[in-house]
Amino acid sequence: MIAINPFPVSGYRGPDYFCDREEETAQLIQYVKNQQNVSLFSYRRLGKTGLVQHVFHKLGAEKSIRGVYIDVLSCMNLNDFTDLLATAVYTLFPPEHTVGQKITKAILSLRPIITFDDLTGAPTVSLRAELPQEKEAHIRQLFSFLDQRDWKIIIAIDEFQQILEFPEKNVEALLRTQMQQLKNVQFIFCGSNQRLMHEIFNSAKRPFFASCTPMHLGRIPEEKYKLFIRQKFAAKKRKISDEALDFICSWTMRHTFYTQSFCNYLYASPFKIIGTEEVHASAAEVLKIHENTFYQYRNLLTTAQWEVVKAIAKEVRVQQPNSRKFIQKHKLGTPSSVNRILDALLKKEMIFHNSMVSAPYYEVYNKFLMRWLAKS
Repeated sequence: MIAINPFPVSGYRGPDYFCDREEETAQLIQYVKNQQNVSLFSYRRLGKTGLVQHVFHKLGAEKSIRGVYIDVLSCMNLNDFTDLLATAVYTLFPPEHTVGQKITKAILSLRPIITFDDLTGAPTVSLRAELPQEKEAHIRQLFSFLDQRDWKIIIAIDEFQQILEFPEKNVEALLRTQMQQLKNVQFIFCGSNQRLMHEIFNSAKRPFFASCTPMHLGRIPEEKYKLFIRQKFAAKKRKISDEALDFICSWTMRHTFYTQSFCNYLYASPFKIIGTEEVHASAAEVLKIHENTFYQYRNLLTTAQWEVVKAIAKEVRVQQPNSRKFIQKHKLGTPSSVNRILDALLKKEMIFHNSMVSAPYYEVYNKFLMRWLAKS
């Protein structure tokens, strides 16, 4: 049997490889079971997709509930969105089952083009629509198909803020109107852009205002993450010291993706006893592996932008990036130029601004890049 690395960096591998989130899981299940739509926010790669998949796994034990997940980050318009939803529905209810046959028949009524991946056999459903009313009809019919099932259907739409980039200007109103008419379908709207998610759900001028229960996903508590890491190494008779665990949580800042990535690399190493020397050596190797990517980042930014990213990385967290002290220390120019650069870096998602704490701060998104820059 092939040994499985217990620190997956993509996808959901089941509860044995999922760390904590017990309170968040119970809370999200309670919301959807009580017919509350949810707007779930977390910064990118902090674990919101894993949480949704974990909730779907938990709910899977109940035959009366089904979960549909789509990530719309790659969608450029309403057609892309509809195709993604149709594909997810078609995949969830395979045609060899009775219900699947009904769903397939319903989707076929929309005259789709269905193709299959040569390697995986995974289907892709494309619904041809040119006129606005055709696009709206496809969305309405897909939701109606799901609403007519005997189960509660939960649709999780990841990176929901992407709909603001669609050329169609009525997407929010269209989805909100359809959502209000559904009885057996609940929604989890996930997003990683704090400003845009706030705009969609908290602006009184927008269709989704006050339509969802807000939920924010933070970092996994340090002691729980340490226990999880220790147990996974111990299961293979490998020992990791308290000091090494302290370093891992501090160095990755418990940003889930980077903690998982580092532990994945460490687990793949030959070390049987892991202390500070081993984790420091592994950290240096991880940064070396990603170095080419970091240079590509530098080439995509202006010199001034790169210097601001570097300055924030060296400080780890910056509360007042346009302050005289910060600007003079890192020789960044003028406050107005720094403000313009911050806006550009936020849009490029090189940095993020955490305004959901008492003392808001800026931080570099990529924790490996942050550690690499701090050394330069």
